[in-house]
Parts: sequence; C-alpha cells; structure tokens
Amino acid sequence: MDKKKEKEKKPENIENTSNNTLTRKRLLILMAVFILIAMIIAGYTGYIQFVWANELRVKAYEQQNRDRTIKAERGTIYDSSGNVLAISVSVDTISVSPIEVRKNKNITVEEVAQQLSSVLELDYENVLNKLNMDNHYQLIASKVERSTSDLLKAFIKEHKVSGIYIHQDSKRYYPFGSLAAHVIGFTGDDNQGLYGLELSLDNYLRGTDGKILTELDVAGTELPFAFESRIEAVDGYDVITTLNTDIQKIAENVVKQAIEDNKAEGGAVCIVSDCKTSEILAMVSEPGMDLNNPRALPEGYTIDGWTGLRKSDVDLLYSTVWRNKAIMDTYEPGSTFKSVTTAMALEEDIVQQDTMVDDFPVTVYGATIHCWAKQYPHGKETFLQAVYNSCNPVFVKVSHLIGIKRFYEYIESFGFRDPSGIELMGEGQSIFHSEPTKLDMSVASFGQRFQITPIQMVAAYNAIANGGYLIKPSLTDAIADKQGNIIYDFEPQVVRQVISEETSDEMRKILQGVVSEGGGKNAYVDGYRIAGKTGTSETTVEGVYVSSFIGFAPADNPVITVLLIVFNPQGDSYYGSQVAAPYAKLIFEQALEELSVEKQGTAGKEKTPVYVPNLNGYNVEKAAKKIKSYGLNYEIEGSTAGEDVTIMYQYPESGTVIAKDGVIILYTYVPDNKMTVKMPYLVGKDKSYVVKALKDLGLNINSDGDGECISVQYPAGTYVEKGTIVNITFRFTDYPD
Repeated sequence: MDKKKEKEKKPENIENTSNNTLTRKRLLILMAVFILIAMIIAGYTGYIQFVWANELRVKAYEQQNRDRTIKAERGTIYDSSGNVLAISVSVDTISVSPIEVRKNKNITVEEVAQQLSSVLELDYENVLNKLNMDNHYQLIASKVERSTSDLLKAFIKEHKVSGIYIHQDSKRYYPFGSLAAHVIGFTGDDNQGLYGLELSLDNYLRGTDGKILTELDVAGTELPFAFESRIEAVDGYDVITTLNTDIQKIAENVVKQAIEDNKAEGGAVCIVSDCKTSEILAMVSEPGMDLNNPRALPEGYTIDGWTGLRKSDVDLLYSTVWRNKAIMDTYEPGSTFKSVTTAMALEEDIVQQDTMVDDFPVTVYGATIHCWAKQYPHGKETFLQAVYNSCNPVFVKVSHLIGIKRFYEYIESFGFRDPSGIELMGEGQSIFHSEPTKLDMSVASFGQRFQITPIQMVAAYNAIANGGYLIKPSLTDAIADKQGNIIYDFEPQVVRQVISEETSDEMRKILQGVVSEGGGKNAYVDGYRIAGKTGTSETTVEGVYVSSFIGFAPADNPVITVLLIVFNPQGDSYYGSQVAAPYAKLIFEQALEELSVEKQGTAGKEKTPVYVPNLNGYNVEKAAKKIKSYGLNYEIEGSTAGEDVTIMYQYPESGTVIAKDGVIILYTYVPDNKMTVKMPYLVGKDKSYVVKALKDLGLNINSDGDGECISVQYPAGTYVEKGTIVNITFRFTDYPD
C-alpha cells in the first residue's frame, strides 16, 4: 500500500520540479528585461546628461531668459587738429521673437514678414522662414538707419505688434570719404577693425559690449523691468593721429595731378613727415578708395560677376585699392640713395666736399659703370661737384673705400634691413643680397640692385636732416577717453644715432645745393631752402620706371620731409627730375605755408621754375594777362583781332615746368604743322650765350650746372617746335656756400 502510494505520488513531484524550473527561467528573463530596461534608461539618461546637456541648457535658458547685447561705442579717430576722421553714428538693429510674433491676434505672420521685407528691403521668403523658427530670437537686419526704424515703429504701434525689437546700434562713418584712406582703414559689419589704424589700434578703439538679461514667464513673455539685469558697455578709446588733414589734402591733390599729367599707370606714393619726430603728417597711396564703400569695384574693372564679397573680389581689392604702397611695396630708390652713400663717406672721413675725384668709368668683376653723361664726361671734379652731377662712378669708388662690411653696417643702421615699425600692418620687407659681393655694393652705392619701402626711405632722410637720429615713424599721437583725458601719450622713439650732428649739418648744405644748382632744381621753391635728391630706376620689367624725389625743408632748420614716387610714368619723360620733382615742389610750397614756416628770401636762385598754366579757351587778352602774372613770356601764332579770339592750342602744355622768363607759344588755331626753329651749335659756349640764343628762338631751357655748355638734348641743325624745353648740361664752375 505504501509502495503503491509512493508510485502514485512520484509523477506529482516531477511536475512540481518542472514548474519550478519554468518559474525560475521566467524570473531570470524578467530580471534580464528589467536590467536591460534599466541599462537603456541609464544610458539614455547619461546621453542626455553628457551629450545633450549643453543644448538643453541653452533651450532652458532661452525659455526662461532673453539676452540682448549693449553695443559699445567705438572710439573716434581724430587728426592732429581735432578734425574727425572716423566716427560711430547711431543706427538700429532689428530682431524678432518668432514665438511672440505668432501669438499676435490682429495680424498674421505673413503680414509681418511682408512689412519687414518691404521696409528693410529684404527677401520676403527669408524673413518668413525666420518668423517660423521655434525660438525667441532671430536677427533680421543690422545697421538700419533711424528713418527706416521709425517706419517700423509706426507699423508696430498701429497694429499693436509684439515680438519685434529695435535696439540701438552704431556704424562707422568717415566724414572725408577717401581722404587718408590707407592710413585710417575701415571696419567690418560688427564694427571690428579690418584695415589701417582701425585694425592695428582695434584693441583701443573697439571697447567692450554690455548685456541686458531679461527673464521670461512660461509663455515666453518678458517679465517686468524688475526682473532685468544689465552689464553696461565700456566704450572704446579715442585715437588722436599725427595726420594733418590740410596737408593730406594738399598731398592727395598733387599726387592725382602728377598721375594724370604723367599718365602713371602704376599710381603714386607720397609721404610727408615731421623731420624731427618722424611723425607722419600725410600719407598717400594711389589708387585710393572710399572708406564709406571700401568694397566698391576698382576702377578699370567691369561689373560682370562682381559682388564685393567673394574671395576673388577681396583678393583683387587687396592687390589694388586696398594696397598701401607707402608701406607694403618695395622699390629701387635709384639716385635718391646717393645721399645715404654721401653721408657714409663724410661720416667715415673718407672724403671731404673739396676732395678731387673723377667720373672715369670703373670696372668691377667685368661690369663697367659709366657716368650718365658718358658722351661728355665731367672728368676731374670735387666730391661736391660729383654729388651735384650725380656721377655714378664716383659713388662706386667711394663705396670701395668704405668697404663691404662697413657699407652694409650703415645700411642696417639707417634702418633699411628691418621694418620701420610704423603702426600699420602689412609692412613690406626690404630686399638685399644675403651675401653681397663687391659688385652688389658698387651698384647699391647709387641705389640699384636692392629694394626698400618708401617709409624706410623717409625715416633715413629724417635721420640725415635732424642731426643724425633714426626715429621710428609714427601715426599715433595719443589715446584718450571720451572725456578727453589722455590715457597713453606716444613720444617719439629714437632707435639710434646713425651719423653725427656735424655730418647731418654738412648733408643739409649739400642737398640744398642739389636743389638750388643741381639735378633737383625743379623742386626749388622761391623763399624756401629746399634740400633733396631726385631718383630714376628701372623695375624688373624692361621699360617700366620708378621716378622719385625726396627732400626736406627748410634746409637750415628742417621741418618736413617729402617723398614722392611715381610708378610707371607714360608721358614724355620718366626721369625723377621731370616727373617727381616739380610736384614735390608744389607740396613743399603749400605745406610749408600751411605750417606757417616763414619764407627766407630767394634762397640763392636767380630764376624760379614756373608751373605752366592752362590757357586753352582763354581770349588773347586774358591769356596774356595770366601769363604775365606768372612771370612768363609768350608769342601768338594766328589771328589776334577781336575780343572773341580764343587760344586753341598752347606749347608747352599746361603742367609743364619751365624757368621764369620762359616763353609759351599760343595758337589761335589748331595747327597741323607747328612752328619750328633750327637748333644752333651750343657746345662749348658759356651759359649766358646759350640762354640768350635759345630765348631768341622762342625755346625754353632746363639746365644743369653753370659755366661751359657740355651737352645739348637736340643736336645742332635739328628742327624743334617753338616753346620746347631743351635740356642743357653745363660744367660747374661756381658752387654755393
């Protein structure tokens, strides 16, 4: 019985065991599911916490707060007299809260988009897309004029529109437009400096923006003023430059005239500097630009495909109108560098002014160097005569006496190896041979086979003029706060003394003689002692020349240095004496008067060069009166009867520089064949004979030196047009003190 019961119970135990196993499996599966779910939840939570955290914090912040920027007012840029060169003017920034705009009951989103796009002249679809964004802030437009903002304000008031915000902002305005454009520079859309002083002094000018933090309710509506916090903006500092607006205008006008008259395809550069401090009074680089529209299409380019925004457009601007040739470009200085070689020789006591030298050709490593007047060499002469005559072989021989090591030490000392350090960015690097040979030095002695920047040359001439001190060129006089308190005062920085004061004094006298009696005479200004040197050099492209003049005045107590460089002139001449010197004269004349520098008399010159006026279209009587006022003479070809007879043609043309008492031929008709005269034989004749002979023929004279005639531009027997300027070279027999 018991056994039977055991047998009957056995199947039940097996069934229970099976059930227990199934239960355990189910529990394990359930636990695994729970663990998996927990892991997924933990992973998702971690993902949210560590990956989405920043985005979610931003969204939470946007839901609870609205952050608006208080723009700092950018500092004003002034010239040395307090004239405003760059200033920030009030404009507005237009933004919207899309969520708030869509809550308006009395106007649709489409109507708001239509109004915004119409008033602000924006694309409708773009504005509508912004209004349909799911956030509380979208920028619609910046730099909006107040008159335009007023239209929006009227629309908001009329339709009781919420969600459109008008915030005060500013934009940069340049009162003088293109004046000193490459110095002042310009800013970007967010008022950050992009070019010129706007860029290099951006840390002073830009200031620090402030913020307005406004809390929002659950509906995204701004809470009352009590829930608003502010961080006030800190305005930028003002910059007081060394620029003189009046002298800048003078320089720019003359430079444009020089470019036009000489058909200068490469533009021109002019720098006017204070000799004693190296402060820049004017800096011109042509072609220029309008600072209020700096991305305008450069002159000579077509509008096809131009946007002003593409990289190719920007690259074009950087290579043309944005390029400040005064600091970025390098050039061969030509004969203007002979002043530096002369200063070296005098400082080293290798020669004196009365040391006898000769301009006989010199051969260096197989290369023979002649004087420019090789047809009629100057022969034996004093070193002073050689400077006046600009004899290349003399400077070569002097450089050999100085020696390679010492010669290039002077080049470094004068600042030609290193950037000048002027505040503007992008300054070019001078080019010299790394291991110069004797031939390299020989050619360098008269300004060839190396390249420097215009600003380096100005700094070197300042040193020659001011007692021998190389001073860092500067454009910044002071930094001031909005109350006019000076924060930083920029004093002149003396780099080193290059030559002695005695040598500097001697150089001033020599270079004055170059202008009053030598090759720089076209820069002569009656009443002022101008000291300087002309230069002509050929670029790496055959037939492309650089014409220049650099000098300072008054020679006995220098106030300003003027450098004028004309690139690739295409007129009748490419010589610095004819292309650059006459225009430098105009700058000196006007700038010295502007600075109230007292005149000193005739400064040792009998006949003053005169700039020929434009007489075309004048009646005969009026033309004659104007010519006499210039101290010139005239001859009339054609009818003179009647008051209505007008001048149809003149020779020389307007803009030509001729000597006082020179003659202008006036035609009352347009001549097919102009009046010509036959050139006489003049070589060997004294100066008084030559001057009278040419004057009697109705010709003008442009002469070098004094005494015996040794070269004439036109051979005897040649027929030339009446009024022609004839270049004559005389052998020097009399020298200034």
